[in-house]
Amino acid sequence: MRIRIGFIGVGGIAQDHIRVLKKMEDTEIVSLFDPNADNARRAAEATGAQIMDSADHVLDKQRIDLVFICTPQFARGDLEIVAARRGIPFFVEKPLGVDAEVVRQKEKLIRETGIIHTVGYVLRYYDTVQQAKRYLQGRRPHLIQGVRIGGSHPAKWWKQLDRSGGHLVDTATHQVDMIRYVGGEIREVQAVFGRVSFEQIEPDSTIPDAGAMNFVMDSGAVGSLTESCLSPFHAGSDIKFFGADFFVHLSQNGSQLTLIDNEQSLTVTAERDPGYEQCRTLVDAVKSGNPSLILCDYADALRTLEVTLAANKSEQNRIKP
Repeated sequence: MRIRIGFIGVGGIAQDHIRVLKKMEDTEIVSLFDPNADNARRAAEATGAQIMDSADHVLDKQRIDLVFICTPQFARGDLEIVAARRGIPFFVEKPLGVDAEVVRQKEKLIRETGIIHTVGYVLRYYDTVQQAKRYLQGRRPHLIQGVRIGGSHPAKWWKQLDRSGGHLVDTATHQVDMIRYVGGEIREVQAVFGRVSFEQIEPDSTIPDAGAMNFVMDSGAVGSLTESCLSPFHAGSDIKFFGADFFVHLSQNGSQLTLIDNEQSLTVTAERDPGYEQCRTLVDAVKSGNPSLILCDYADALRTLEVTLAANKSEQNRIKP
């Protein structure tokens, strides 16, 4: 059985999905739409897909078996809902949006359709992340530290808070999601953000250039996540879990794992391509009608979004002496 795939949005992140899908003999990208004509043309030349006149025309159940929705969060509209109601399984990029209530309404409607779907929290598919998750089952860290430092997205919309949500909502969301996925639910957040550099070099932007979020887990553990999208000379991401008798460190975006306890001290590097595993799992779910191996659904991704948006709200409500 060959899975026919449509794409809505074929910019940078979509190219990663196209790369791995082209490796699969049982998939075919048949249609696509992007408002950027150059993006659409290049993707069509690379895949042999037909360029459609609109996103709605891609969502044709007679033509496709699965759709990848890779539009920016501010421009997504109701594409997930339309796909679900038409009976088309879908992949949608993270984050799910910039308004938690809007996304909650979408989640309810998607859940009611029962459609197979997934959200692009790709780091969950690292074998190292899976190993860390298994190790921490039954163990209780008391402290969690996270870091995500890097550069800015080149698009102008990304630097507007009402469109992207900022670096935490859009990018460091991967680290927030990994903390949730490996360590359990976050029940409380407090955050502060700053604009020391952006105020000088890009005053028209509205996102912070750095932030720090403190949080409390359902387990009682406490933690912090620091992030910056304006670091041209250093980049990296780490999550550390500290326990009374263990230490777990996921570094390099989760691709390297260190485990230390009284019986072992080991460091392992991921052997799997998480992007391939994510797409392979979704395609297999569509073929079999069984979504049980999919690692992130809309409801789960909503919880990650709620944490990051709560951090933004905390900054807005900051108490000043």
